[in-house]
Amino acid sequence: MHVDWLMILLRVIHVLTGILWVGAAVFVARFLVPAVRGAGPAAGPVMQQLIQRGLPAYMPTLAIFTVLSGFGLYWRDSGGFRLHEWLGSGTGRTFGLGGIIGLGVLIYGAVIVSPAAKRMGALGARMREAGGAPAPELAAEMQRTQAQLGRGSAIAASLLVIAALCMAVARYV
Repeated sequence: MHVDWLMILLRVIHVLTGILWVGAAVFVARFLVPAVRGAGPAAGPVMQQLIQRGLPAYMPTLAIFTVLSGFGLYWRDSGGFRLHEWLGSGTGRTFGLGGIIGLGVLIYGAVIVSPAAKRMGALGARMREAGGAPAPELAAEMQRTQAQLGRGSAIAASLLVIAALCMAVARYV
């Protein structure tokens, strides 16, 4: 029996990083962002710790590994995009849809979510430096940024759940 070690490696990377990416995205959208918004300025030290512990690099790293390993799996399953009957099958289309959604979330995260998180961190630093109650315009900007991050995180998490569902059922469609 021939063991396809590359396929096994790609699948392990894809499944593990995908689980971590989807789980982290749901946690951030459902629990972390609402808790930070509710805590107001008191959330600053927690956000600093998350930044120091590498959360801003963790999410995109998981996303990149998930998407690249998924591309490798799709490439291998489709014979290098040459097996048109596989590409047009329910399995091929469902894996393809999940992959397109995952790639879209990677791009969306880089363009929308990550900049909002960075802006929120910078605003928090400005608020800490100022000490005391933040200026009304700074507080309003922080609220707008938190709302944008909340919406962006919720959209990304929802789409990732859909992508994960596609991957879970694709072999049976």
